[in-house]
Amino acid sequence: MRLCWRGAAHTHDSTSSSSGRVPGPTDEPRTPSSSHSPRRLPVSLRFSAWKPRPLGPRRTALRRHHTGHAEVRRLDPSHRQRRKLHPEATPVLLDSPSSIAALLCVLCVYRFGRRLFGFRVGWLAAWGLATTQRFFVEARWVHMDTLLTLFILLSMESAHRALEGEKREWVWMYLWMALGCLTKGPLAMAIPVAALLVYLGSCREMVRLKECGGWWGLPLAVAPTAAWLFVNAHLSGFDPAEVLREQILQRFQEGLHHPRPFFYYFYSLPVEFLPWTLFLPGTVRFTFPSSGGKDRRSLLFFYGWVIGGFALLSLVAEKRPSYLLSIFPALALLVGVFLDSFLTRYDAAPLKRWMEWPLALAGAVCLAATGLLARWGRYHRGFAHRLVPLGLFLVLVFSGTLWALRKRHRGAGIIILLTGIFAGYLWVVAAMLPWLNPYKSARPFCERVLSRIGLSPLGIYEDNHPGVAYYCHRSLKLLRGPDELREFLQGPTPGYCVIREEELRELEGQCPLRSLEEYSVGHRKLVLVSGGPGNRNHPDGPPP
Repeated sequence: MRLCWRGAAHTHDSTSSSSGRVPGPTDEPRTPSSSHSPRRLPVSLRFSAWKPRPLGPRRTALRRHHTGHAEVRRLDPSHRQRRKLHPEATPVLLDSPSSIAALLCVLCVYRFGRRLFGFRVGWLAAWGLATTQRFFVEARWVHMDTLLTLFILLSMESAHRALEGEKREWVWMYLWMALGCLTKGPLAMAIPVAALLVYLGSCREMVRLKECGGWWGLPLAVAPTAAWLFVNAHLSGFDPAEVLREQILQRFQEGLHHPRPFFYYFYSLPVEFLPWTLFLPGTVRFTFPSSGGKDRRSLLFFYGWVIGGFALLSLVAEKRPSYLLSIFPALALLVGVFLDSFLTRYDAAPLKRWMEWPLALAGAVCLAATGLLARWGRYHRGFAHRLVPLGLFLVLVFSGTLWALRKRHRGAGIIILLTGIFAGYLWVVAAMLPWLNPYKSARPFCERVLSRIGLSPLGIYEDNHPGVAYYCHRSLKLLRGPDELREFLQGPTPGYCVIREEELRELEGQCPLRSLEEYSVGHRKLVLVSGGPGNRNHPDGPPP
């Protein structure tokens, strides 16, 4: 389940990997390769009378008829009129919920760490979370994962306060769970429950579960989502039991869109938590709670959060890297404790090698990768001169940090590392993401689609692509199965459909389809299809 701002106004292709913000509109559309170029066709122009100004490339619709000619006409002005009444959502507006939630996560991690371990741990943990690669990416996307992470973080902080004696915090924990459940389903309740079970079990205090008030708290957390689901089911006419079966049971047992093996997160977590993965071995070595150790119960709480959340996510068949964000605050706090111990211990020699060896390894990897990128970049225009300077800069950052630590300037070394990583992210935002955005954007494909279909009905097969809906400026009818697709394409008002290339191959022989446009959006190849040559009602079909 998603909050209402997600919907069709989605400026990114969220099913793909990392991307920057979607750029604003330009005067000239980016045109993909297609045989239907207006410069190659004999064109006869006929203009609609509703707008006397000269035609611009963004206000025309090109349609090829069976006669071999092309007709250029203006698009329906209703969309422009609607934009005057309801201004179009901008990338900044759409990204704001994710970015604001990410900022609040950073502030809450700082507050949590300062309350338990002191100012320095809170500051280091907050900085570490903000510069984690997956967290940084999700904060710039129109995803709900940073908001879900915020509610899980607040739930865990309230649970910790409640276990320390502030009984009223149980109410707050369940309220944060309720908001998280509204945001992205029952995962917002399952992860805190799993974390508390592991923590209380490790403390041998399972009897304290009675204090949680689960008999009234869990129904309270579920109630807003259940009310929302049944009201929408009544108004829209869908079966709520089918939604629950598909979105909960099927995701858990089989996976809906991204089924992965149970060990997926074992190799995904080290990549997503970069660059702080370098210090996870030292963190586990020196912060794992021992009997009678300092801050043992607080450390057990965070390890229970990480282990319980990781185990639960591994058991669920549906797996995505963004789901790991729910345990990142606990990992960042543990890394903050390790870095603080390295900075403040009088005898830091046992920790020193757990800092120096990862830094030397990271510098060597960056140097080797820079050489490979310089060679590979010759085949990809613009690739090398954006990534090679970043790789060399990171080599200098890791080398400078290592040099400072070797000279026993521990504070200076940590400052060099933090500021260098921050500057690297600024380079990514300024140079990399704008360059990568056309690769991820559905805008060129949608401009070709609108040129083709004008105001005709448009559907999408099997799975929603919010980026396509956004750039097509309309709601897309979701079509499931060959029969529903055939009925939509060959109905009284013939329609068009956007379909993935692999699904198009599966439909061969089941439904007569005609491929009109093809374009790669990220790693997916999308195809615009019509009802095929057997449909006489369709403008792309044969003449009657």
